[in-house]
Amino acid sequence: MFRKRSRLVAPVTLVCALGLIGCGLFSSSRGVGSLSAAVLPASDPPADAGFQGTDPYWEQAREKAYRTVAQILAQNDRELRRGIQRSKLLHGDYRKKQIALTFDDGPHPAFTPKLLALLAKYKVKATFFVVGEMCERHPELVRAELAAGHVIANHTYHHVNLVKIPATQVAAEISACGEVVQSITGRAPHLFRPPGGDYNDRVAEVSEALGYTICLWTDDPGDYANPPAAKLAADTRRWARNGGIILLHDGPPVTLKILPKLITDLRRRGFEFVTIDQMLGYAPTARTASRPAHGSR
Repeated sequence: MFRKRSRLVAPVTLVCALGLIGCGLFSSSRGVGSLSAAVLPASDPPADAGFQGTDPYWEQAREKAYRTVAQILAQNDRELRRGIQRSKLLHGDYRKKQIALTFDDGPHPAFTPKLLALLAKYKVKATFFVVGEMCERHPELVRAELAAGHVIANHTYHHVNLVKIPATQVAAEISACGEVVQSITGRAPHLFRPPGGDYNDRVAEVSEALGYTICLWTDDPGDYANPPAAKLAADTRRWARNGGIILLHDGPPVTLKILPKLITDLRRRGFEFVTIDQMLGYAPTARTASRPAHGSR
């Protein structure tokens, strides 16, 4: 995320999900089925272990780095060579001059209303990958995103690096965020983005068992680091392409600063802004190799 958050005590929603998952009996209200022992091995610690006293898993996992698109594509190639076909979106249809703006890590009361006002002014629909604990603090902002026609997607409950925590706690992070979003909006999210784009076989298996499609990106201009506005705008425009998925964040002031001109410039180049849901209507998935792509690091 663009800033660190203090660790919170897990609320009732998360505790309920943890208890079910720890027993190996979790079944989402969305009816996607249970998580099998193959996905949640018996050797994992209880799903609620990380919330008692010292929390080594979350302390370790909070320190993460965003993966470059080159790393994402290399992982995709390795999966294809192993014959693995994930429920995963890397890009939209290269034949369509469409592009998706995605915003991670919100909602934030100081920024989300401004971002929603800006998107409304320019008539752009986007996809928001929200963090569960932030949604519980600011449910009115989640409802505002949905009311404006944007797509709400899952970005875990605490925003931790999922490859550094056990599978039971991976399931807890994903499912708890999903339950929070559903309780606020009445709709269960079906898109999931792992923090930092970092996932392994276990994370992918858990997210698929919970009924999610992993959504990554083709362009990471690095707005979370608050680069100079001119550089951020230039990098984002330069790498825009058909079927592109742009990773931005709900929070950095520089993002709000560059969006009006970015939207205007991309429209002038003939791009249509779409949500990830719209993109999924015809987009290739991980079974189709993605070339080329850009990452800021």
